[in-house]
Amino acid sequence: MKKIYLTAFLMFFRSLSFAIDWEAKGMEMVGEIMSNPAAFFYDFQQDLEATSPLPPGKTFGIQTGLFPTSIPMGYANGSAKFCLHKEGRWAPGVPQLDLIGGYQNMVLAQVAANQSDDITDAKFNGHYYGFLVTSSVTPKIRTFYGYKHSRLNAKLGFAEGKEPDLLGVKINSFDSGFEDDFIILGVETLKKTNKYWSMQLNYGFNENVITGKISWYGKWFELGLNIYPEGVLVFHPVWNFHVNF
Repeated sequence: MKKIYLTAFLMFFRSLSFAIDWEAKGMEMVGEIMSNPAAFFYDFQQDLEATSPLPPGKTFGIQTGLFPTSIPMGYANGSAKFCLHKEGRWAPGVPQLDLIGGYQNMVLAQVAANQSDDITDAKFNGHYYGFLVTSSVTPKIRTFYGYKHSRLNAKLGFAEGKEPDLLGVKINSFDSGFEDDFIILGVETLKKTNKYWSMQLNYGFNENVITGKISWYGKWFELGLNIYPEGVLVFHPVWNFHVNF
């Protein structure tokens, strides 16, 4: 499992600079992760969360995270959106209202635990739910805001006598969770038919954290950059697949 962590880190940073001492940097990152493992994996959960509004006229949408969630982290995941009210349907000026939610499970961790004599248990799963309110400012610009509740469960146990030693400290196991309530603020711009740019800021009340996201999405895919100023990996490039009906 320790090798899985280090491999994931190097895939993000290998191309940045060959002058970095990767072994020292990797150990530093592992130290930060083991001090609060749930917070680290929680950022990957947020990568796959669908927190942009449904396109105008659409009623239902589904999404799955491809990178870095399914590949290389091994997250099986699914998200859904449902439009309760399309903008202006009840009365002029009444905004669009979407419900959002999803679930994820790192099946790669469970597979690693089943095949390893050193690991007795490995579970990383979570869910989120919330809503978005969206209003048009111009025919091509919409603003949106909303709320999401997001939770991750993280559990990892090592066999007796197989506990890893990290910087002189033996790690027996951890069983923790990370949970927060977020306010979402964002703006979306229509560039071409079925092609959008969006920017959003999320503020978590429980942990007093701010996260950001810049993304482009079309009919099938979303490409974006998630920003976690207090995370071990500050920048997460993301690639998600979605279908809207």
